[in-house]
Parts: sequence; structure tokens; C-alpha cells
Amino acid sequence: MTHRTARRNEAGLTTLEWLLIVAAVAGLAALAVVLVQNVVDDTAEQLGGSSARETAANVAADTVIREARTASPDDARYNTWQRWELYFTARCERLEILYSDTNLDVEAIFVKPTGATDATPPTVTELNKADANAAGTGKPQAICRRRS
Repeated sequence: MTHRTARRNEAGLTTLEWLLIVAAVAGLAALAVVLVQNVVDDTAEQLGGSSARETAANVAADTVIREARTASPDDARYNTWQRWELYFTARCERLEILYSDTNLDVEAIFVKPTGATDATPPTVTELNKADANAAGTGKPQAICRRRS
């Protein structure tokens, strides 16, 4: 006499396997959706952040110009035209380092008025007249902006 073991219903086992496979695929699909949403959200945050950093860089450049125009001639950091030129050119150029993540390339031009020497002390009136378009007008030139 041969010994036979009773077998379970093959159809029931197959149905259970298919249910497990379908559940696993559904779980993977849900995970993929969550991952894609996270990537899209991160990308949107990065794009928004870079735009804000570019705006901050432009505001910082405008601040350097405003400070150059309102500088106190009594301050030893810029009490001659040469020191004024060097100080504010360096301040503007440092923005490239501070905002390097925005690929900022600045144009820094701070030039004394025509007729003034490097050792001449600036006056408040002259500093207030500093302008981006002052080349050759007898006024000091102050430019700190993003290169085109």
C-alpha cells in the first residue's frame, strides 16, 4: 500500500498567491507616487529658493551703492577717494562670494570724480552725487550690479 498525503486545493493556494502579488504591486505603486511627489516638491522649493537668493543679491548690490553715496567722509575706511574706491569695489565684489550659488557675476565700478586725486578727501555733496552714469560728468561713478 502506498502512502499518499492529502493535498490542499491548488486553486485556493494560487488565489492567495495572486492576492499577495497584487498587494505588493499596489504598495510599490503607492511608494513610487510618494517618491515622485517628494522630488517635485523639493525641486519647487529649490527653484523658489534660488529666485529669492537672486533677489537678495540684487538688493545687496543696491545697498552697497546706497552706502557708497551716503558714506561719511570722516570714516577712516573711505576718507580719501582712493580708499572710497577700494572699499566699495571690494564690498561689491564680495557679493559674488556671498551669493555664489546664484552664479552672480558683478560689475563693480567706483570711480572718483574727474579732477580729484586719490588723496583728496570726498565731500558729502560729492558722494551724494555718485551715479551709475556719471563717467566724464565730474561726478563720482558708483556701479554695483549683475553683469548682463
